[in-house]
Amino acid sequence: MSEPIMSSVAVVTQQPSDYFEQIPQWRAEGSTKRFEIMADELSGRIPVTRLESWRDFTELLESDFFNRQGVQLVFRGHRRFDWSLMPTLGRLTTNGIVTEQLAQAQLERFKRAVRGRLNDAAMVDEDDELWSVGQHHGLMTPLLDWTYSPYVALFFAFHKDDSKEEAANPYRAVYVLNKSFLTEHEHETGIRLWEPRRDDHGRLVNQAGLFTFSPTDATIENKLATVPADDELFEDEELRSASEDEQPDILARYICKIYIRNEERDACLRHLRRMNVHHASLFPDLLGASEYCNVITTEVEMAAAVQQRGKHHEVTITESVTATNQVDAQVTPSAATAATLTSIEDVLRQPAGAEQVEPGRIALMAEELAASIAKNKVVDWETRDAVQARLRNVVRVVLRKYGYPQVLRDEVAERVIEIAKLDATGEQS
Repeated sequence: MSEPIMSSVAVVTQQPSDYFEQIPQWRAEGSTKRFEIMADELSGRIPVTRLESWRDFTELLESDFFNRQGVQLVFRGHRRFDWSLMPTLGRLTTNGIVTEQLAQAQLERFKRAVRGRLNDAAMVDEDDELWSVGQHHGLMTPLLDWTYSPYVALFFAFHKDDSKEEAANPYRAVYVLNKSFLTEHEHETGIRLWEPRRDDHGRLVNQAGLFTFSPTDATIENKLATVPADDELFEDEELRSASEDEQPDILARYICKIYIRNEERDACLRHLRRMNVHHASLFPDLLGASEYCNVITTEVEMAAAVQQRGKHHEVTITESVTATNQVDAQVTPSAATAATLTSIEDVLRQPAGAEQVEPGRIALMAEELAASIAKNKVVDWETRDAVQARLRNVVRVVLRKYGYPQVLRDEVAERVIEIAKLDATGEQS
């Protein structure tokens, strides 16, 4: 599956935490409301629900709602909560709609460009197959990648880390689409499903992949949020007669979006790896093999660094105790550093919710925080508000890098800076 692109969605005026609290948290049984239609610039009119942990994903999938008889679903994972179902060609237009003229012009241009570059020249005459080849090689197309496997979609939602340059990303997302409905009503919706016959790179087979072609007169979201109720050819009587509170759950039968808390990413990927869902299995080529090795090597080296850091910490404390016994009431620099590290670790572990972070990552986080603060200190920094503000941002970047829960970052950043201030005061005295 290709990386989704950032939509042209405007920034939501509400704070993310307040926004997501309005979205129902999924409960498989006993909940009166499982979905909500936010009707805003972020979620549009797609019914949405949320999970506070990726670990709840299996329970959601096992519910009756996602196992309706005779209904086949397909899935799509997004790394960011604010990406919409917009194909790459859609971002060239102001409304996200890929018109027939735009798509045809791009396809004809691609046909001319690939002359002499295809193993099978006859493919130029097979438009849909050519679109899928272009999609695989980065061509802007009206296609979106989907998968029959919800766990492959979960992998694509979590497989990449957040970029430091991007805005906060409290949730990742998985879209769910009713393939059975679309297959039966392709003419009415204008949304076409396509499963290529060719798969030269093996990715489609391994990813259980297929494509949708966007309609030429609307976006996928708009079509599936309005057509089931309004089109007289196949109007959903239950949806038309439902109360406002009942409509989200009914409309979710056709399309829905699941927000998943963006935490414990490494644990999620390890869990999927045990299910044989990983880079090497989904990308059966040299790129997939390389990325798989990179992930494994990174994990091994991080574990080794944690172990080595623990040994170093023990040696530092031993040196500090010896120095204290030799020089009454004097504190050596190494002891002060050890004390600062220990204090930062304590702050990182204390808040409720911090237990979601692996202990080894806490130790690495504390070490990097101490080093980053030391690197960014200037003379009299503890009395200068502008410098302290910059240090807080440095701390937040490190916390985000290691997957520390977002709701705790501001509070913890403040406490880490206070520890650094006390350390600085001790150094001056």
